[in-house]
Amino acid sequence: MMRIGLLAAATAALLALSACGEQAAKTSSAAAAPSRPATTAARPARPNPFPEDPGLVERTTTERERRDLASFKVDLRRLRAAAAAAPGRSLKGTPGVRRATDLFLEHLNRSPLDLVIQNRLIDHAAAAVAFPCEQCFQQLEANRLIVAIAH
Repeated sequence: MMRIGLLAAATAALLALSACGEQAAKTSSAAAAPSRPATTAARPARPNPFPEDPGLVERTTTERERRDLASFKVDLRRLRAAAAAAPGRSLKGTPGVRRATDLFLEHLNRSPLDLVIQNRLIDHAAAAVAFPCEQCFQQLEANRLIVAIAH
């Protein structure tokens, strides 16, 4: 019984000493390190072509990817403008909607962006053309890369 008491006392003493050592190490390292300003600007703020979807620009790592993402904003503007000019719900849509969808998909196939970003861009494009062109919507959904994104 006495052995267990000694073992418990020794363990408690070691824990107390290690806690003191950690506190001393934190204090000495804090004193040695120069203080940082409260606001740090590690890198300049990236212009976000998709303020409604900030995760897209967060996933880009290179300047080429950021430029490509900005050009997709132009493609999506073109898609929305063509869809707005369409008279109403249609199976084939107008030539403008079909042409804008085709340009978007060509650009997507050449894009260096990762598959998650491409998938999200397809979401934006599909939302733009779902009503005026059912086949354009189906074409975008068929180009979705979900299988390649799977775990």
